[in-house]
Amino acid sequence: MRRLPQAVAALALAAALLLVAGCARQPDSDVVTLRLVLWGTADDEARLNESFKVFYRDHPNIRIKLEITPHARVFDKLLISFAGGRAPDVSRVSSLWFYPLAAKGILADLTPFIEGDRSFDLDDFYPVALDGWGRFKGRVHALPTDLDLEALFYNKRMFDREGIPYPDDTWDWQRYLEVCRKLTKDTDGDGKVDQWGSTVDGFWQNYIFQNGGSILSEDNTRCLLDQPEAYEAIQWMTDLRHKWGVTPSPGDQADMGTTGLWASGRLGMFHSGSWAASLIFKERVTGFEWDVAPLPKGKERATFMGGSAFAIVKGTRHPKEAWELVKFLTGPYLLGEWARQEQIMPSRRSVAESGAFLNLNEPPEHREVFIEAVEYGRTLPSVYSQQEMNDIISNSISMAVLARSSARAACLEVTPRVNELLAYDSKREAAAQ
Repeated sequence: MRRLPQAVAALALAAALLLVAGCARQPDSDVVTLRLVLWGTADDEARLNESFKVFYRDHPNIRIKLEITPHARVFDKLLISFAGGRAPDVSRVSSLWFYPLAAKGILADLTPFIEGDRSFDLDDFYPVALDGWGRFKGRVHALPTDLDLEALFYNKRMFDREGIPYPDDTWDWQRYLEVCRKLTKDTDGDGKVDQWGSTVDGFWQNYIFQNGGSILSEDNTRCLLDQPEAYEAIQWMTDLRHKWGVTPSPGDQADMGTTGLWASGRLGMFHSGSWAASLIFKERVTGFEWDVAPLPKGKERATFMGGSAFAIVKGTRHPKEAWELVKFLTGPYLLGEWARQEQIMPSRRSVAESGAFLNLNEPPEHREVFIEAVEYGRTLPSVYSQQEMNDIISNSISMAVLARSSARAACLEVTPRVNELLAYDSKREAAAQ
């Protein structure tokens, strides 16, 4: 073999080194950056960025730009950015917004990705969550991450002091009222009640569902709050405060709020959701032991169910990479981390029924109550103006509870307003298609 002249050999070697170096840098030019919008805190952001190290290990060609936005602004941000052609690639979506966003054509259809991904197990998700804020017209447009379910939180110390057995799944509305009346008292003898049995600061939907009522007709075209099952349930809720006096008045709550009263040990029971164990109670409740039980049963056993999901925003330039991110955000690993760190009720049955959620060494002891509640959880009606409808009804019912006005009158007044909204919805949804 002929030897290359020394100079030529040196040039050849330099060129080779440059080629190798160029190849080593090449992946950087192929890195895809995905914009991810979600609500949360600085702590949430830090935890997510730490978790993304696992994602980057398996997806070295993808980087994630987090955009933390206040919860109340995410919906509007998606609408505005989508209309302006500046939408993120992936977004967290509330169950309250899912249907409107899907109906407006903002969320991409995930069904082709799911059908083409043999590693993905859609059956692991709780069907009620998937149907509630995941499917739109039979197609999957978002994957749920968590389930928000209400339960009855109770102060064990107060129950023990009064010699009252803890709440269980045999409780009905009457038993609940009896215990509320026993726990409501003037503890310091100044002639003023300073301890209450419970609170009415729960979801009004629970009372209607438990009384055998519904918010809308089965086809979502007519409001049913004008039916006795609905307004009688709201009246019972109102009577807890104004007739029986077993819940704090607005004046009683003015200084500390309902959560503050609970944390100070002045409420025997507290209606709240699965999220509260970590977000509200973990740091604030230190003076007494507490646990959870199912909500008291009316004519039916029911609880409101909501949650959130992750979705790909239609029009992303990186659909394959966005799908990989959504898979990670809704996968067993990250849902398990959220369950352990924040006690969030996972949307996947395999995670919810594992030690990641059930075997946490902190209260509540009977966390399985939330898993059991999935079987009788009910979601909000899926309509175009879901958020507006909920706000209208909630404001009307709140006024009835606050002002001692008739629940029946409030429900009869709000029903035609909701019906008008539903009629307008059908026109808007038809125009969007």
